[in-house]
This record gives sequence, structure tokens and C-alpha cells, in this order.
Amino acid sequence: MARSGMKPSGFTGHCLKTLCFGFLFLLLSSAPALQAQDACPAGLPPGTTCLPGQDIHGAFFLIAVPARYNGQLVLWNHGYSLPAPAPLTTADLVPGAAVLLELGFAVAASSYRPDAIGLCGWAAKDGAEDTEHLRQRFVEVFGRPEKTFVVGASLGGLIAEEMVERFGRDEEGRLNYDGALPVCGVLAGGRRHWDGEFDQRVVYQYYCQNLPRANEAQYPLYFGLPDNALTPNDVAARVNECTGVAQPPATRTPQQAQNLADLIGVLKIPESGLLSDLVAVPFSMQELVLVRAHGLNPFTNLGVHYSGSTDDAALNHGVYRAGENDAAEDFLERAYDPNGHIHVPVLTTHTIGDPVVFVEQENAYRDTVEDAHRLRDLQQNYVNASGHCQFTFPEELASFQALLSWVETHKRPTREDVAGLCQQNSLIFGDTCNYNLTFDPEEFDTRVPNRSSK
Repeated sequence: MARSGMKPSGFTGHCLKTLCFGFLFLLLSSAPALQAQDACPAGLPPGTTCLPGQDIHGAFFLIAVPARYNGQLVLWNHGYSLPAPAPLTTADLVPGAAVLLELGFAVAASSYRPDAIGLCGWAAKDGAEDTEHLRQRFVEVFGRPEKTFVVGASLGGLIAEEMVERFGRDEEGRLNYDGALPVCGVLAGGRRHWDGEFDQRVVYQYYCQNLPRANEAQYPLYFGLPDNALTPNDVAARVNECTGVAQPPATRTPQQAQNLADLIGVLKIPESGLLSDLVAVPFSMQELVLVRAHGLNPFTNLGVHYSGSTDDAALNHGVYRAGENDAAEDFLERAYDPNGHIHVPVLTTHTIGDPVVFVEQENAYRDTVEDAHRLRDLQQNYVNASGHCQFTFPEELASFQALLSWVETHKRPTREDVAGLCQQNSLIFGDTCNYNLTFDPEEFDTRVPNRSSK
């Protein structure tokens, strides 16, 4: 959700006061924790009413309503996960769910429905529909909330943004969602995000030539991996075999060191994040292409010029090239490219050094919102951290507080406002705030080369 310093300027809304005093009360209270009701997973406050279940599409869900419900609902959307959906636990609800419940907010989340072979994967379109169905279920059982907020991280950030675009109002024109909080979100959209994943796959193979090896069955690299028995550990071993990235630098061969330097230079991923990215990408592409796109190619790198290596000419001459299938590209656009028509407050936060969902995605998203003439509904924040979704609790809380106040007062917060809220939270919770108040990301194509057809 959010990060760092300064004094708030004008955040005096009732919601903010309630949250601040509420957190102090929780810290000072010495009431013993009681056993949650039978329907609730462990870790939720006593008196919470829970409704777990599974919808008609196979998505598991969990709704939690506190004893002193304040009429406001928070819907959480999780990030990318490949394993099969499973019943939800407390950990699958919005971060800080127990605190929000203590303060009167209802919380709910969906696992998203499984794909055709039972996995989760790139569930952007499905996830938005499943969480909207969950909101409708909540209304049927508990009544229509006074306000509803949608929150999501990573892929879930894209889903949260998608929800306010696709399902923002009901048939009578009433708001279904009053505000959105996408954090570390894939906000450049599915096509451009997967352009970067495809680049990683083909550039890796150019340098390493071991996925597949020359003596193994060959396949189009846009498959990611074929339907075979390779495990993530197998892929990690091959990445290390090529680059030595998992071993001390002094033990790397000259060729490994050169391969590693070229991959970092071209892909612009820090060494600390390279192994996890290169291992994850083939499996995520496999699910996207072979399952969701029915084996058709949604990617292209025709005409793309790669740079940053010791020999760019050789790289561009020898790298694997492919052009997209129109139907597959259309699928990826539907799942999902933002259109920027948000019409409610949307507050984003991103770590500057994110090695998975590059911070430059925020620049692309701002352009999209500006093209839709909705910049008045967007506020973006940046945190000095190097990990993916690496926020402290005071930062997460500050983002939510700022969104609540914006919705209530109709006053768009500044970065200094959000940072000031974090400083107040850090006095209570003892963690850090690391907002960067002057940072603005570069254009997306400084990290992922532009495709001329897009």
C-alpha cells in the first residue's frame, strides 16, 4: 500500500481520525484474544462473522464481517500465483485484515477460479469477475455497504484497476466501488507486461542455449516451456549453470560472468532479482500460452532492437523472433489492458527498485489515465525499496488512510500527505517510512523496448 516521512497537510477527515485513535486503542488494549467462530480461520478478532465458500466457477472466497461493522467493505485481490486455488485462510485476506476488522471494516477476498487444467496463473479477467461476484454475494447476504474499496497487489493491482473500469457502477448508475488501491500493480497492462516476459525468455536462450539444450526437443520459445517434467529447481540449476548467479562471484567462470553481465545489461533486471525472474517466466508463459491462449502466440518482438550487451549487433541478429497471433493478442488485451476510465479515486504505490513489475509501469498507467482525461482521479506514490511489493505496515496503512480521506473529503492527497500519515503510523508500530517525494519513473520503453505495432 504506501511509504515515508513529512507532516500531513489537511488530513482531518473523520475516517482518518477513527483509524488513528483506533490503532492507539488496539495497542493499549490488554483484552485477551478469544477463539474465532467456527466458520472463521484462526487469527481473526472474536465476534467476527465469516462466510467461506466456493462459487459456481470454482473460485474459493472468504467474507469476514466484524461484530461492530461500520458499513464499509474492503475487497482484496492477490497477486500472481500458479498453484491451484484453495480454501482461503486469514493470510489470504487483505494485509492487516485483523486490524481492519477491529476497526469495523468488513473484508473479503477470492482465490480466483482455476484455469482449464486447475491452476491459477494469469487470472486478470477471471479475477476481476470473481471479485465482482464476491461483492454481489456480500450485498445479497449482508446488504449494500455504505462504501466499498478494492485493493490489490501486483497482478491484483491490475485486477483492482480493472474492476473500477469494468464494474464501477451498477445498472442504476450507483457506484459499486468508491475507491481503489492498486499497489506494485501491473498497470501498464497485460500486453506490455508480457512483452517484457517474452524478452526475458528469448534473450536468456540466446546467451544460455540450455532451455532447451541443443540435444533436447526444440519448441517455440513463446511456449515458455513445453508440457514436460522440468521443475523450478531444474530451471534454476540451468540458469546458474549459464550465469553462476546463485554462487559467489569469485567462483564464476569468465563465460558465466559475461553471460550474467549481458543478461543484466539487456534485461535491466538487478542481479538480486534475476534468478527468480528467469525461473518464474518460463512457467508463467507456459500457463498463459498453452492453457489460456490455446497454444497461440500473444507476443511479438519483430523489429525490436535489444541493447545493453557487449555485442548488440550479434544479439539482434541471433535472438529468437516471433510475431503474435491476432486472436491471442486480443485475448491478452482483454486480460487486461487498462483504458484509464476510472471515475473514482485511485491511489497507487510502487517500490522504485521493483525487479518484477518495473516501476516504469506507473508511467505507462499515468499516460493511459491522462489520455482518458481522468488524472484528477489518480494519485501516485513511490517508495525507496528494491523488492517486489516490499512495503512496511505503516506504509501500507498510510495508503489506505489516504484513500479513505480522499473519498470522504473529496480532497486529493499529496505525496507529503501520504508520507506524513506513514510517519504517524511508524510512531505507533515502530517500522520505517521510505517515501521518495520527488521521484517520477521513466517511460516504460526504457525498460521494455516498444513494439512498433502497439
